[in-house]
Amino acid sequence: MKLSILIPSYNYDCSQLVHQLQEQLPEEAEIIIGDDCSTNPINTLSGCRIFRPEHNLGRAAIRNALAREAKGEWLLFIDADAEVRSSTFIQDYLDAKEKAQVVCGGTGNLPKCPFPAAKLRYDYEVQAEKRLTLLHRQAHPYAQFTTFNFLILRSLFLSIGFDESLKEYGHEDTFFGLELKRRGISILHIDNKLTHLGLEPAEEYLKKTETALNSLATMDIEQLYNVRVSTLALRLKRWNLLGLVRFLFKISKPVLRANLLGKHPQQMLFSFYKLGYFATLIR
Repeated sequence: MKLSILIPSYNYDCSQLVHQLQEQLPEEAEIIIGDDCSTNPINTLSGCRIFRPEHNLGRAAIRNALAREAKGEWLLFIDADAEVRSSTFIQDYLDAKEKAQVVCGGTGNLPKCPFPAAKLRYDYEVQAEKRLTLLHRQAHPYAQFTTFNFLILRSLFLSIGFDESLKEYGHEDTFFGLELKRRGISILHIDNKLTHLGLEPAEEYLKKTETALNSLATMDIEQLYNVRVSTLALRLKRWNLLGLVRFLFKISKPVLRANLLGKHPQQMLFSFYKLGYFATLIR
C-alpha cells in the first residue's frame, strides 16, 4: 500500500475531516483513526479503520501505535482538529515525497475567532502563523517541525518514534525534530496547510500551556535551545536576570491571569506569563 493517513483522536469528532480526505483519497491508500479510549468513543465511520487500544496511551504512544498498525509505505499524520482547505491536499504531499523523507505542510487558522472564550488561543495561533511563514519554516526546518500535519516514510518513523515518556500535552514535536536533525534526515516544508479548528477556552488553554512548559523543563540543553521561551530564559539566566523575572512573575501572576482569562487578552502579557512560569521551573 502506498499511503496510510493516520488521525490520532481523543474526544473529538473528526468525521468531517475524514469525509474531506475521502473525496481525494487515491488508490492504495487507507485512513486509520486512533481513538485513544475517548469518553465518547467513535463507533463507526465508513471508509476508514478505527484503532482503539485497551487503555489510554497518550499523545506520543497513540501515534506510534498507529504507525505500527499502518500498511502504507508513507504515513500522513493529521491531528483530528483539522480541516482540509485544498482539493489537492493529498496529491500535493504525494508530489513532494520524492524530494525529502519528511514533508511538513503547515498550519492555518480560521478567518475569525469562533467564540469569545477562545480569543487567547486564537490570537496566539494567528500571530504564530504570520511569524512562521514558508520561508521561515524552510530556513529552520527542524525547529519548525510539527505533528499537526506531516508526511514521513513509515520505515523511518518506526526507527525513531515519538518519546512515549511524554504522556501530557506539549513538545513531542520538539524531541522528534531534533532527532531528525541528529540523524541528518531531510525535511521539506511546503505550503499545504490544514486549518486548525481545535480552539479551547482560555482557562483550559492556559492549563495546557503550563503542562507543555512542565514538559519543556525536563529537556536537555540542546532541546531547550530549540524553543523560543526556554532559549530566552537561558539567556536571562546567563545574564543573572532570571531571578528578577521569577520575582516579577510571582507578584504579577494574579493580574496576568485576570487579563489572559478576560475578554481582551494581550499576547505580550501571555509571552511574559510563559517566560515567568518557565522561570519558576528551572534554577
